[in-house]
Amino acid sequence: MTDIDLSNQDIFAYALYRLQGAGRFVDVEDVYEECWRLSESRFGWRKHKYPNYKVASKAQRDFEEAHPGLVLKTRDGLGRQLSAEGVVWVRTRLTEFERLASGDTRAPAIRRASHRVIRELLTNRLVGSFLAGKRPELGRVEVADILHSAPDSSSVAWRQRLLTLRAAAEDDERPDLIGFLDYIQSEHPEWFDGGKK
Repeated sequence: MTDIDLSNQDIFAYALYRLQGAGRFVDVEDVYEECWRLSESRFGWRKHKYPNYKVASKAQRDFEEAHPGLVLKTRDGLGRQLSAEGVVWVRTRLTEFERLASGDTRAPAIRRASHRVIRELLTNRLVGSFLAGKRPELGRVEVADILHSAPDSSSVAWRQRLLTLRAAAEDDERPDLIGFLDYIQSEHPEWFDGGKK
């Protein structure tokens, strides 16, 4: 699975399109929820699996300001639909949008600390080898580097760092990286459960 370079406002327009927001008005709350379905990490709360209406509302305003005339709204401001030009705008990007909807690509929350941690993790040689389908040999010094820990740190410290990376991978929707972290722990459980306390 790869990341896709879509802004929140792009996703708002596509969410409206997915809800048949061409030729009929769609309640903005339904559009906000659809944004969340397309990218929970961007449009959800940090700690709970709920849509964050503030993020979606900002995406809506940003799209309307950047692309005047592509969205129509009801008099009370609660409904939106794409104009004819808005439909054309979405359709020119439809292949990219549909890859997001199908799960072939994803739009992670790029401003979250977890995303920065994951981007750094992805540059590591051992991670790259594992994601390519290999089972790399794990050296303590290299794993310490991944964990941002000293090679002679206690198993408690290593376990804490591993849990931190696992949480970042979960937040960034990267089960492949969780698999890598599980691989480290299964190959060398003594680094996390025994040895130096």
